[in-house]
Amino acid sequence: MMLDGQNTQGAVRLAVVDDHPLFRDGVIASLSADKSIDIVGQGATAEQAVQISQDLLPDILLLDISIPGDGIAAMREINRLCPFVKVIMLTASEDEQNVSAALEAGARGYILKGVGAQELVRTVHAVNHGESYVTPQLAARLLTMMRTAKGAPNVQEDLPGLTRREEQILDAV
Repeated sequence: MMLDGQNTQGAVRLAVVDDHPLFRDGVIASLSADKSIDIVGQGATAEQAVQISQDLLPDILLLDISIPGDGIAAMREINRLCPFVKVIMLTASEDEQNVSAALEAGARGYILKGVGAQELVRTVHAVNHGESYVTPQLAARLLTMMRTAKGAPNVQEDLPGLTRREEQILDAV
């Protein structure tokens, strides 16, 4: 299902694709309360995610991994057809393999469905401005997985763009 949103001047154009209508409606209601976000579309399947991205060209697409047709496959297709659409995975999956696969496929963010509305709004704006975001507890687990796979306990080698303080925080985690 698609919406024909009226774009507020400078608002982030956003679409939500999740196969659980009640959850999708709740996300849309929460984000609609923020005047800087314009909901332009919604859907429930991978096919609809690709179609919405092509037809409506949202700035941000919130996408669940577990939608019919495979969310990660949809993201790959969206990145191929509409590379300017930024995809944020909004999912219940805490599996490190899913996080890694989503990021490798081009996700700009990875958020768990237990997130609050304010954090989701902040993440949408951050990703819209070119930043990336992964839920902190998943980022720490992913970093541990990378270290174990590489056998390299050096944060500087794994993530060279971190400040010394960020390295200390990750080491503490």
